[in-house]
Amino acid sequence: MDIAGARALITGGASGMGYADAEALLRRGAAGVVIVDVSAEKASEAAERLRASTGGRVESVQADVSDAEAWSRVGDVARDRLGGIDLLFNNAGVVFHAKPLWATPTEMVDWSFGVNTIGEINGIREFVPDMIERGRGHVINTASSAGFQVRRTEGRFQGLYAATKFAVVAISEALRADLADYGVGVTVVAPGGVRTDILHSDRVRPERFGGPTTGSSPAEHIRSLAEHGIEPAVVAELVLDAVEQDRPYVFTHLMDRAVLDARHERILAGFDASAEAIGRIAPELLPQ
Repeated sequence: MDIAGARALITGGASGMGYADAEALLRRGAAGVVIVDVSAEKASEAAERLRASTGGRVESVQADVSDAEAWSRVGDVARDRLGGIDLLFNNAGVVFHAKPLWATPTEMVDWSFGVNTIGEINGIREFVPDMIERGRGHVINTASSAGFQVRRTEGRFQGLYAATKFAVVAISEALRADLADYGVGVTVVAPGGVRTDILHSDRVRPERFGGPTTGSSPAEHIRSLAEHGIEPAVVAELVLDAVEQDRPYVFTHLMDRAVLDARHERILAGFDASAEAIGRIAPELLPQ
């Protein structure tokens, strides 16, 4: 899909990858961008910076993406001020890496799935019907390399975050198949470490999930991301390239392929082991 002349909405757009996406879009000639953020102040400040740096049209709106009712306001802003949306960037995300699943507080489970997974479904429900009606559009869902594999790291527990991102991958693959005949594309983004503030997302946790807190990510992980994470602007260019070519996946860290290959080998080995067991226990289930 062409970027020039397109209208975009970006959740989590006030900083990090979302802000970089907005800047890259406007520099490529997008007709306008709507920045959505849980903080009204940050969304407004980001919009002002983008107008100053690109000269483009930028609107802002505050919303908690996990709140389905908030999306009607987001939709009204996008339609009233830009006339609609061609590119939907479901980018907002949060993390909780502090405890294993059996010790994870309920409010952290609700918050993580609410933002990372339900938030993307809310965006899809709000804007995809318009795209189908026009026969034009593209949905960009931010998942993670953790949406394809889970690795145990000392002091960092990935189960909850990975579960939310595995779900985003499934949502994206299903949506791409469902929209294949409607002229609407879907891309799922699976970044590795990117230098953003996501590891501090707990500072803006909404009150209905327990309010702001700290300690959701280990200090060592925060330091490592700051030192070794790639720049959001690089990811933005990779994402827009994929949108223009209608590619289903974007990966930023090619070393993750070895981890995925190992996972796939374990899965295939599981099939082989299951075939042996079926042959002994229920041979009638073996393929004919």
